[in-house]
Amino acid sequence: MKKQLSVILLAVLLSGCASLIAPHADILPNGADNLSITSKFYESMFDGGNPNVAKLNLFFTKMPKGGDLHHHYSGTIYAETYLDWVAKKDWRIDTCTLRIVAAGERTGEGCDLITVQQLLADDTLYRKLLTLWSDKDYQNHSHDQPPPDSNFFNTFGYFGAVSDEYTDVGLNILKERALKENVLYIETMLSRVGVRGADYFDGDTAKTLSQLLRKAQSQEETDTVLDRITSALVGDKRFISSVNEFIAMVENNHCGIDDNDFVMRYQTYAVRVLDPIQVFTDLLAGYLAAEKSPLIVGVNIVAPENNGVALADYTLHMRMYRYLLGKYPHVNRALHAGELALGMVRPKDLTFHIQQARDIAQAQRIGHGIDLPYEQHCLELLKDLKDNAAVEINLTSNEFILGVEGNEHPYLIYSSYGVPLVIATDDSGVSRNNLANEYVLLASRYHPSYARIKKYVYNSIQYSFLEPADKASLKNLLDKRFVIFEREMTNLYGNLRK
Repeated sequence: MKKQLSVILLAVLLSGCASLIAPHADILPNGADNLSITSKFYESMFDGGNPNVAKLNLFFTKMPKGGDLHHHYSGTIYAETYLDWVAKKDWRIDTCTLRIVAAGERTGEGCDLITVQQLLADDTLYRKLLTLWSDKDYQNHSHDQPPPDSNFFNTFGYFGAVSDEYTDVGLNILKERALKENVLYIETMLSRVGVRGADYFDGDTAKTLSQLLRKAQSQEETDTVLDRITSALVGDKRFISSVNEFIAMVENNHCGIDDNDFVMRYQTYAVRVLDPIQVFTDLLAGYLAAEKSPLIVGVNIVAPENNGVALADYTLHMRMYRYLLGKYPHVNRALHAGELALGMVRPKDLTFHIQQARDIAQAQRIGHGIDLPYEQHCLELLKDLKDNAAVEINLTSNEFILGVEGNEHPYLIYSSYGVPLVIATDDSGVSRNNLANEYVLLASRYHPSYARIKKYVYNSIQYSFLEPADKASLKNLLDKRFVIFEREMTNLYGNLRK
């Protein structure tokens, strides 16, 4: 599969590209000149001190954007698409809760079940649903609302019932959207493998193992308990069968996704708010799946980091990653870490999350990394990140969930120190944004140079979990796309100045 991808990408680079990138007579023939003029055009959008957001929108929509590496599948599908799927299933919407009611399920007393068509006919109810199934219009309403972070994470409970019903369709929707937005690669967090840890241990044994894990004072003590759990799971044919079924699901849904212009790969994950047995079961199953399938390229951990269980078990989760690293050293690790802000948690919980994600779990990429300024060893951490990892910057979700934006965002520290950065969307369906808009926010808030922006684009391939040969092929494709883009921007800049 990997060799085939590399051959396909190389073939498109070697055939037919010359006619596409040959300069027209009315533009400069020198690519370096086009680069310089494109940079000048970009800088002109900041004349007068206020960024021209309309021009930035055009610029970044057209710009090749490499990959989107911090990307949740279910959170990237728009609510309207989920409603299409509810209608296709002939399921209903509960008028009281605005939750999905599948066939055969009942609603609460005094509530009606309506079709999607009936929902759409009631504009007030439909608009209310969009505010619950996404962040749409959150700032435009004066009625009672949950806190922004709760509103964000609650959305998954509304559309979750239908989110995995048409995964093949959903992946093709994401591909089509990416192609129109000049995105070459998506590395999406697709789903958990779906193994229930409780199915492999009786209640008393599971309770005892969970207690032992939470009482462990060292990596060695943790490893001893994890050895027992691992032996029970990998020695059970049902567990291995479940992992293989997940791999088959991914491979079936992936059919037709990769082509000359676009590539997609998948991460699986554990949910950090669950019992330790379930968290480790998800991680172990994910590691096994990643070992077996070239399409599954990494294992993450998700859910609100400020949740009580997530906080109490944080170090334990990092030790689980360290244990699995010893057994499966070639499986990639991207972790949500430091998605916290002052006031969300007690001060002590801001002091070590990113550091442990690096020192213990050996994460190759850090998702969010917002609590950096409060980390106890932040200076040593910055050097470590600069030399050994990358940070995924998600400006829209950081602003909505954490209230961190502008000069409060640690982007300013990371970029000044030279930490490798990638720009990503997080959950663009919930946030109702796209990768181009993330670059617009980046440019309008921080005004990085065009050269630095291009570096971030290439970082999104360099720090992806693709195989080296596939990275090289996509970088070559990016080179070609940037030649075309910079030629177009040179022409546009010339026309706008006439």
